[in-house]
Amino acid sequence: MNAELILKLIAAAVAALPAIIEAGGNVYDRIKKIQKLAEDTAAGTVTQVQIDDIRAQLDRDLDEFNAPLPPA
Repeated sequence: MNAELILKLIAAAVAALPAIIEAGGNVYDRIKKIQKLAEDTAAGTVTQVQIDDIRAQLDRDLDEFNAPLPPA
């Protein structure tokens, strides 16, 4: 696995956390997944499934955050 790309994903996910929290989202699960990814990256045991899972969750979070508000 490319550690630089993984670290960029971790940085992007961590950067999104304040917006998710501000929007009222529960970030505990996301934090645990990011922590596990960082640990597995350091150990050299990260899987593509982990990367894909975090990327998909980050994309869903950002799509939800950036979605237009419903009409008032």
